[in-house]
Amino acid sequence: MSLLPLSDRLKPFTSILNFRDFGGYKTNDGAEVATGKLFRSAHLNTLSDEELAAIAALKIGLVVDLRHKPERERQPSRYPVEDEARVLTYPDPISAKGKQVAPHEAFMETRLNTAQDAHDYMMRSYSARAQDVGFKTIFKETLLHMAETGEPILVHCAAGKDRTGTLVSLIQGLLGVGGADIGDDYLLTNKAVDIDSFLEPAAKMFTKRYGREIDPEALRPMFGVNTEYLEAGTTGMGDYTTYATSVLGITPEDIDKIRKHYRTSS
Repeated sequence: MSLLPLSDRLKPFTSILNFRDFGGYKTNDGAEVATGKLFRSAHLNTLSDEELAAIAALKIGLVVDLRHKPERERQPSRYPVEDEARVLTYPDPISAKGKQVAPHEAFMETRLNTAQDAHDYMMRSYSARAQDVGFKTIFKETLLHMAETGEPILVHCAAGKDRTGTLVSLIQGLLGVGGADIGDDYLLTNKAVDIDSFLEPAAKMFTKRYGREIDPEALRPMFGVNTEYLEAGTTGMGDYTTYATSVLGITPEDIDKIRKHYRTSS
């Protein structure tokens, strides 16, 4: 059960999309996930000075940037200001084979033709993410930081929905949030972002970038979220606690510390 009205959960930033608090849920054992400590968003490249200050006021101790290196270089983050927070980034493997692009960008460049293509790619991506070496590394580092410090964190990727949604679901699951609430929180992207308004401009941008026509409707499955995607991701992960302990190497003691830091009694 959400303990926050949608108006309080979604932060009214205009220079950053999909910024919201993913705490404030009742847990299966009757506790409550704290508010004001767990945030998620899209990339931070376009932050205005005013909203940069507003985010700084949240006292975020860790920024988890799940984007690949080419994305970070093309749209560098404006937050955190130097020395104000620690940043974790996806550890891309070193490659000597020409240009590097993010996997979803490589797919769009050569293989995206129809909405079905996009849907199938999203399903494959979600299914594989929990076993990806880079994601396992950054997921583990995030959880260990949470266990050690209890600091407010901000998790983001490019749009704040897919890679972000996977890590957020893991954190919420370890905190004891029920599956229905995890799903509802994930689907809030469809309310937080006017997806229709982005399809045509994005199609024009990608058409120019890749030198071939991209249909706006072919992008729709990649711009929105649906329950089917999250289910593919959670199936690839399995039980949250087992995944954290057996795959990531997080100890039960670490999980207890995370719950102590990020939950309150009802």
